Amino acid sequence: MAAVLGDDDLLREILIRLGFPNYLVRAAIVCKWWLLHASDPAFLRRFHDRHPPRLLGFCVGHPHHSYKFVPLPQPPELAALSRRVASFCDDAFARSRAQWITHCRNGRLVTEIFVRGTFRYSLLAPLLAVESELVPPPNPLLYSNRSCLNRMFVPRDGGRDGITLVNVKLANARRQVRATVYVLRSGGWGVPTTVRKSVGVAPGLKDVLPPIHGKIFIVTTLGYTLVLDLTKARFTTFELPDGVGSNFMLSCVEDSDLYLVSTNGFQLSVWLHRMTRDGPSVGGWLLVDTFCVLEACTRAAGDRWVRQNDDLVDVLAIGDNAEFVFLDHLPSGVVFLVHLRSKVVQKVYQRVHRIGILPVTMIWPPVFPARNAGHDQEE
Repeated sequence: MAAVLGDDDLLREILIRLGFPNYLVRAAIVCKWWLLHASDPAFLRRFHDRHPPRLLGFCVGHPHHSYKFVPLPQPPELAALSRRVASFCDDAFARSRAQWITHCRNGRLVTEIFVRGTFRYSLLAPLLAVESELVPPPNPLLYSNRSCLNRMFVPRDGGRDGITLVNVKLANARRQVRATVYVLRSGGWGVPTTVRKSVGVAPGLKDVLPPIHGKIFIVTTLGYTLVLDLTKARFTTFELPDGVGSNFMLSCVEDSDLYLVSTNGFQLSVWLHRMTRDGPSVGGWLLVDTFCVLEACTRAAGDRWVRQNDDLVDVLAIGDNAEFVFLDHLPSGVVFLVHLRSKVVQKVYQRVHRIGILPVTMIWPPVFPARNAGHDQEE
């Protein structure tokens, strides 16, 4: 045993076969030597490639109405984590039925509630026993009128670079799009960044996508997407793939590239766009996969299946690295989960009214505890 565990190469091969980040954290508690190997960035990249963060379930609901957490079947190794998230969310959602989950990423949720003329936010981390709920200072951005879009986002790495929340406000008036961005760090809300762009025809602002690699993508009603580069404080126009309408979502890739998943009827397409430090590369979009989900959806829905003319499925939510996508079949009210690599389709929810889906995944990279303090951190 000493000969095996005393060999760095063999130890890393053993650790990478643990399969789940929570088991990796438990191994790191054994000693500083194991913690050193388990938390090494190169090792974590290998671990992530072999064992992507698991999807534990999803929050389902409608803005300013009640939400609930829907767990997905898990192996025994993750059963405790799934129960923890379910219990935490049940308690949090029961405290207020008027809250809105504005964003969910990397095991963290941002909730918004309007109280006495003020919007209040909370950052929830169901998988962390310490700092499981953070109440940020009052938001400096105010709703000036109904034409504004205001979104609060969790940064992609969950705050490891010192950024806790990103607040984006968009306004569209007099043929000009204006974006104001605040960043919350440990010292409070920083100085805002304001960027303006003149446009010939003022586009409708349809949605704001979560920050991806220092860029914010703003979907318009005119068939193009605006990209706000936070590092350079400027707008650019980002063309979508040919034939892609409004039914799509973007997903970030580990090395800064972008995936786009779209549907046309029941045809699901996955596109990849290489990104450079300055923005999108000149190569444009590459179609990496396309397949029809009609037969799989029909089979998964069973007797709930309803067909209509001009039938289709809507894209509701997507995971990082385009690992999975949630689809909504409008006539049947059935929500499907599609694992994009294996093309496995599951029925995961039966809705009555239109809903929003927010996937809840395990935290990555793992939160490694200090020595002898494992019971205070992520399991």
